[in-house]
Amino acid sequence: MIVFCLPLSAQYRRRGSGGLDGDNYHFGYISGIIGYSMLDTRAIGVLPIGSLGGGVGVGYEFRNSGFWTNVGVQFSFHRSQLQLDPYTIDYEGFDTQGKAATLHYRVSQTDEVKWNFLDIPILFGYYTHGFHLGAGLKLSYAIHPTTRTTGSYNLSATNHEYNVTFRDMPDKGYTDYPFNNTYDNRLNIGASLIGEIGYDLLSSMPSRSRVCHVAKLSFYFEYGLNNLAKGWDVPQSAITPEQRDATKATVYPYMNTFGTPNRTVPFFAGAKITYMIGGSRTARSGFHHGCMCYQ
Repeated sequence: MIVFCLPLSAQYRRRGSGGLDGDNYHFGYISGIIGYSMLDTRAIGVLPIGSLGGGVGVGYEFRNSGFWTNVGVQFSFHRSQLQLDPYTIDYEGFDTQGKAATLHYRVSQTDEVKWNFLDIPILFGYYTHGFHLGAGLKLSYAIHPTTRTTGSYNLSATNHEYNVTFRDMPDKGYTDYPFNNTYDNRLNIGASLIGEIGYDLLSSMPSRSRVCHVAKLSFYFEYGLNNLAKGWDVPQSAITPEQRDATKATVYPYMNTFGTPNRTVPFFAGAKITYMIGGSRTARSGFHHGCMCYQ
């Protein structure tokens, strides 16, 4: 009987692909993401154009028997453009000759939105034989978001006395005027659905160490759940002319011109690399491939 018991006592107990039976694995991690960032909006006449985005983060991951979860802190940067269809706004005022008139401003406008986030991402998922997938939630606080508004407006005017519209008269001030201004944005705290799927690049590396090294390369995405655009308490017009000079006007960003803006949410998709180091205090040293949590 003793002869049969000795070999059995030297064996590891394993459970599927989740590592040694009952072992809890703890990791610290650093991560980086880079990819395509865009503001998705339901506003009519607004075309979102994506740009480069990315970020870096640190955090903690727990693993046991195929289940994993992590939580961290991340700094991310995002860029996107909102290209508006040309629009016209009329004002009652005085033309360039000081006569009562209806002023017509035809605006062509593009907003370049830049925002940085301080994020808290939380993920839950499954891993097996080096592969992993997961989904979760990310809360984000915007840090100094700005919008650079560029384009031009064309001025024309309908004289009240003669009921004549003056346009395309540069010598009289009825022409195109370029604008290029940068404004601070007001953004809500963001909540986004996040997810990733990928593979541990070190899972096939032979090792005898109790310390586990994991390098996850993943496809990563996030999509906003709530409206990021925060309206002003007093709605602003998209363009405001000076009272004494109709040729001078201020054009405001799309996201700043509504009391309750149309739903505008961030979208991101790209590559994520995560390096983790850790292990289990109950794991024994011995030959294995990658992290012992896969055995």
